[in-house]
Amino acid sequence: MVSRTPTGQNSPMSIASTQVPRQSAPSRNLALVVLNLGPIFAWIAIIASLLTQVTSSSVDIGPIPAALALIALALGIPHGAADNLTFVHVLSWRGWIRLVIVYVTIAAVAALLIIAFPSIGFVLVLAMTVWHFGTGDVQATAELEGETPASGKFRILYALALGSAPVLLPLTSPAALSTVVSLEPELASIYSNPVTAIIRGVVLALIVISIVALIARGALRGAFELFTLAVLGLIASPFIAFAVYFGFWHASRHTARLALVTTGAINVRSLAAVTKIGIPSLLGFIAILAGLTIFLGNNSMTGTVLWIGLAIVWGLTVPHMWFVSRFDQRLRAKGNPQEPPS
Repeated sequence: MVSRTPTGQNSPMSIASTQVPRQSAPSRNLALVVLNLGPIFAWIAIIASLLTQVTSSSVDIGPIPAALALIALALGIPHGAADNLTFVHVLSWRGWIRLVIVYVTIAAVAALLIIAFPSIGFVLVLAMTVWHFGTGDVQATAELEGETPASGKFRILYALALGSAPVLLPLTSPAALSTVVSLEPELASIYSNPVTAIIRGVVLALIVISIVALIARGALRGAFELFTLAVLGLIASPFIAFAVYFGFWHASRHTARLALVTTGAINVRSLAAVTKIGIPSLLGFIAILAGLTIFLGNNSMTGTVLWIGLAIVWGLTVPHMWFVSRFDQRLRAKGNPQEPPS
């Protein structure tokens, strides 16, 4: 698939089409690999957690699991930095400068809000994160499967369950409750055992209802994936559970859908083209965490550095969520793809 630049020249991967193309057999096969990647790594993390006894009740996860969690988080960073591919128009160099300034400013403000005003920032960002991950996964998974995304009330239910399983279940675990409150005492006023128990109950109810509805619709894969996310969130250490989901599930599917929509196929070249756009963000993320580790010391690996790393990821989610939401709306719009003006 090619697209028109403002000068009228054809250029691959310049803009995002508003229609998902039909996939060739090799593209479908690679899409299946991407779809299987998340559940495979999720179950590896689940089994490893049980064997090592580093579970959702473990406060100290140790340096090796923490390092693996940071690697998974880092792998997920580039997918959010390719948001220019969701635009209708190609960006000029001035447009790129404006985008970077606005994007980084919004992300920084959001991350600082979590750190400086945890009670407000934590709740607001988590709510947006749940909705973004849920709706994003509903859309991306359907596109990779070549199916029509869920709609109506079921889409809302399904999205809330899909977003809550990898976010709220890990964050309401005993380990997360102890760790988060110890890192930020202000959260103790809104983050307590009774509150987390209620949240867990609501989330598990959403998941069970969604799984039953998926099975009734014959969507067995979707039911299995939601079950997998629930088990991951309940068993694995919270940082590891979220990192594995973010890097190997959510990010990989979004990268693949961008490759499909912008080039018409999922292959090594198109995936690399999408990923390389986010390399500067990945390097920046690594530099920040490396600097914090050196400044705070190695003992901070299981605490402060991971918390700040998550705050950065959540901060980046805010502008990323806005761009992806607009992108999803165009893809769900009825009729033929909307051609940008010449």
